[in-house]
Amino acid sequence: MTNFSHKNGILHIDNISAIDIEKKCKTPVYIYSASRLISNFMKLENALDLVLGKNQSKLIAYSVKSNSNIAVINILKKLNSGADVVSSGELKRALKAGIKGEKIVFSGVGKTNEDLSLALDSKVLQFNVESLAELENLSKIAVKKNMVAPIAFRINPDIDAGGHAKISTGGSNTKFGIPYDRAIDSYNYAKNLPGIKVVGIDIHIGSQITELEPFELAFDKVVLLYNKLMDAGHNILNIDLGGGIGVPYDKTIEPFLIKDYAELVKKKFHSINCKLIFEPGRYITANAGILLTKVVRKKESYNNHFIVVDAAMNDILRPALYDAHHEIIKVEENESKKEMIEYQVVGPICETGDTLNKKVIMNDVKEDDLLAIKFAGAYGAVMSSQYNSRDLIPEVMISESKINTIRKRITIEDFLSYEVIL
Repeated sequence: MTNFSHKNGILHIDNISAIDIEKKCKTPVYIYSASRLISNFMKLENALDLVLGKNQSKLIAYSVKSNSNIAVINILKKLNSGADVVSSGELKRALKAGIKGEKIVFSGVGKTNEDLSLALDSKVLQFNVESLAELENLSKIAVKKNMVAPIAFRINPDIDAGGHAKISTGGSNTKFGIPYDRAIDSYNYAKNLPGIKVVGIDIHIGSQITELEPFELAFDKVVLLYNKLMDAGHNILNIDLGGGIGVPYDKTIEPFLIKDYAELVKKKFHSINCKLIFEPGRYITANAGILLTKVVRKKESYNNHFIVVDAAMNDILRPALYDAHHEIIKVEENESKKEMIEYQVVGPICETGDTLNKKVIMNDVKEDDLLAIKFAGAYGAVMSSQYNSRDLIPEVMISESKINTIRKRITIEDFLSYEVIL
């Protein structure tokens, strides 16, 4: 995380001290680096251009669910990114951030009729359809509007992949997609439905994938399906390869090189004349953000050493939900020779699961110290809640050496204004 480094013993985000940010916006607070977002996007785009060639038709459709702040989306929009959305809310965010419908793919297993109607009106590039029932509803809505809906079926290839069972989406026991062995029949059915135009194939097998083998297995099935569909008279224009590219949350994780991923895509699809769609989310945003938090107190209980901080599981849910590991570091480094102690970093919420890291080794920790939770740019603020009637914390973007608040703190008073005593 080169945009998050210590200078003169103080953690800086780009050229801004975390201490200066805390003075302007009290903890807990999410902090993002615009330059890191840009760098991550460009690294992927450059690898694809280098290996596939600039003439290969392709679209990087940023997965909005990883971080849906419109400032984040807008930064990527300026780099010609599209968007992958899974709800009307995410679609509205992408549109508000400036992304045109023609660069948006609409995914998601539970699209309502309202979702489908809005996406049709927004002229999205493609609906990634997950069931025949959804397809039939879309057909009825399109006919009523005198419109044609471009669709791809999300195919479930029965391939387990991802860093945790709860983020593996390509297995036969998940709710996602059309079973692979029903794909041909589904496409043939769609071809004859009014208001429907078959344009593509879609897969997404999971998240936080760090090995190429699952992608290779899935891509092989996509190529086989593509050839069968073309032989059956379908005109497949787009192949959506989903997202899932993993990131190194700690030193024990070594994801594949992005160039090797591009090489695999070329190997499998070089002879296919389609637009290739990629849906990165975590890869772009994870290491572009931290969660800044303050030590409330230290506590000892039996043989346990706890650091209680002001951030909690309602602010960053991943450790509680997925047993996810986020490295936690001190904002102010020191050369204290005091004994190193193994701590659990916990939040103030009344749940044992409110543990942000079960093993952090630090020395000389004291009340009001600032800590940084790393790799918090993806699935952080976007998954937050007001549990225990806590505020929704602010988000800050560091851009051009400026501290920009891109989401204000939403306080309990704000929430109470929506409630009524009978």
